Amino acid sequence: MSQKSIFLQLVQESSTLLQKANRQFYHSVEDVGRAISQRHILSQVINHKEMRVVGLRRSGNHAIIHWIEKQETGKVRHLNNIRVNRNPYREKYEDLLRKDKTKDIEWWRQEAKGFFEKKDCLIHSYEDYSLAQITNPLFEFKHDLYFGKSQYKYDVLILRDPFNLLASRIKRDYRGVNDKNKTDIDVWLDYAKEYLGETNSLKNKKVCINYNQWFADIDYRREIASKLNLEFSDAGINTVSRRGDGSSFEGREYHGKARNMDVCSRWQYFADDPSYRRLFDNQELLEYSQRIFGHIPGTECLTKP
Repeated sequence: MSQKSIFLQLVQESSTLLQKANRQFYHSVEDVGRAISQRHILSQVINHKEMRVVGLRRSGNHAIIHWIEKQETGKVRHLNNIRVNRNPYREKYEDLLRKDKTKDIEWWRQEAKGFFEKKDCLIHSYEDYSLAQITNPLFEFKHDLYFGKSQYKYDVLILRDPFNLLASRIKRDYRGVNDKNKTDIDVWLDYAKEYLGETNSLKNKKVCINYNQWFADIDYRREIASKLNLEFSDAGINTVSRRGDGSSFEGREYHGKARNMDVCSRWQYFADDPSYRRLFDNQELLEYSQRIFGHIPGTECLTKP
């Protein structure tokens, strides 16, 4: 690369960083202004029910969220896979502006400015973030500013067994997570400890969902619906969501018959892969998997020399 090319690249990178810093500064000023000028709005209940959904990618997040939406009888809004420490409405609005898209842009603008539409149920979901990132005190402090005040708040934690989860993540090349100090196994273990109540990072009414059991057991789904104060119908159970591009293995091939997918045997695809097998040299991972999911038939071959 020539010196001129290097110089131009540095100028471009500096300009991008400056624009980002200016945008963040403007957003901070806007947040302060809204906090002062909209105190009367911030005191009003906007969301009758709010669900913060947490899960690693390929844990069945989209399938479960779609199912929840179908059990909810009122007006539902889902903010999908949003970033922590950001106003999701503002991010979506600015993204639409950059892409020069006009569909629903005024609705997003109003939400971004804090003139919220009242909602029966607001769902906002987070993928591949550590619990520490999701529960950052500053982000929590700005909750009502970004989402509006909620009457009932739930934390929904989704966990899938590590054998099938890691197989699906490898198939999609999704090993990285959003916390640079952690691996996906580290985050899974953090979620497992929260699931079992060994930690209590999620402070709202917590509903933990075992994806394997949710997929297989209608009575378990009925129990989850009750915990979330939903009117159980089991609608949407056979849908393969467009979000996330469907299954890591079949895409949306099983749309309309999702329960025919063999989601608990994905590990077999990589059973002879030495790098996959080495993931289960982690004794802590095996112990927490056993405590939550019990023995998964056949997986004992992965831990044999």
